[in-house]
Amino acid sequence: MGKNAKEYYLMHKDIRVCLMEITDDGSIGNVRKNKAAAAHFPLGGQMNNMKFHEWWRDRAIPKTRHGSRTALQKLGYTSTNSALVNNLALSLSDCYWIMPREEDLTWNDVNLYTNDFVDTFGEITINSDHMLDLRKKTRFNCATSQGELQKKWCIGTDGRRYMIKGNYGDSYQQSLNEIFATNLHKQQGFENYTPYSLVKLTVDHNMEGRGCLCYDFCSENIESISAWELLQTVKTRQNESYYFPLKKVCLDLGMPEQQFTDFIDYQIMTDFLISNTDRHMNNIAIMRNPDTLEVLGFAPIFDSGNSMFYNVPFEMLSRIRLEEINTHSFIQKENKLLQYVRNRSLVDIEKAEMNFALYEQDIFERQARIPLLQKMYERKIVSLKAFQQGKDIWKS
Repeated sequence: MGKNAKEYYLMHKDIRVCLMEITDDGSIGNVRKNKAAAAHFPLGGQMNNMKFHEWWRDRAIPKTRHGSRTALQKLGYTSTNSALVNNLALSLSDCYWIMPREEDLTWNDVNLYTNDFVDTFGEITINSDHMLDLRKKTRFNCATSQGELQKKWCIGTDGRRYMIKGNYGDSYQQSLNEIFATNLHKQQGFENYTPYSLVKLTVDHNMEGRGCLCYDFCSENIESISAWELLQTVKTRQNESYYFPLKKVCLDLGMPEQQFTDFIDYQIMTDFLISNTDRHMNNIAIMRNPDTLEVLGFAPIFDSGNSMFYNVPFEMLSRIRLEEINTHSFIQKENKLLQYVRNRSLVDIEKAEMNFALYEQDIFERQARIPLLQKMYERKIVSLKAFQQGKDIWKS
């Protein structure tokens, strides 16, 4: 390690999981595990040292996050990794953090679930005037959250933690898609989803735009572990579908098989309806009790914004062949994902008719897309209906 390396404990709440050296740029080395706390070592890093290094790197805000370079310059950080270290690697999705060896801090002193904070990184990359109660700044800012869109963690007037997200490009469709998915789950009477609501954002040239907001589904008593992290605990073959390895890991951790298949069945079919092409393994997670390490089930469905052909130009919409849609998920072809569905009736097709007036809140030029989006969605309903009646639509 470099001469500027300092020693830190990796903590799980107040349990010292390992002692390691971290350099100024956030690289880790000389990891010495606490064998007595082996069960609390991050699942994603348990297989070998390389996996642990990857788990650590994944905690940092992605370099590709929109506006991250500007934010780093303004805050005086050399990299997102150094921002991570400066903010003790705290997160609002789990209970891991780092403590400098020479300091005597506790989980109660630092955790973001009960201590006030300001997400300074998010503040710079996104603006919002929605019910913010950003209280006194502490040194514990929020320097870890997955994904490339602009995001900001906030504290509501009721003390609840919530995230605001923006959009890519000259459109609000990703945020509107989150509301569309929320409405679909609500109509289905499905309960294990993350509700999103619209918020006003200040966008370029001080214009009023639209973003979306959701409350944190994690707390001091519930942490989430991504499917990607779970998959780091098993060996997978190149080009192998992630479905069966993920199922094995979840069942080995104590999840009932019926719970696994019902959730994934429902998620695959509703993602198919809204043409969500971004259900990658960081957009699926399980919930765990950080004290007992008991698996509590799947995290509520989240991040459905990259759907409804949000990135397809208007003139290309009518040329899309539904049977050729590619997706980031267990496998590449969207309609072939339906092969994994065990219970085809879990989505009530009669309750899948949707109101598209929501999309009238997009910018004026984008509103021309609404009839085409509705037409595409209605074609998806016809396909899913055929699937539910026994047709293996990926074969045709």
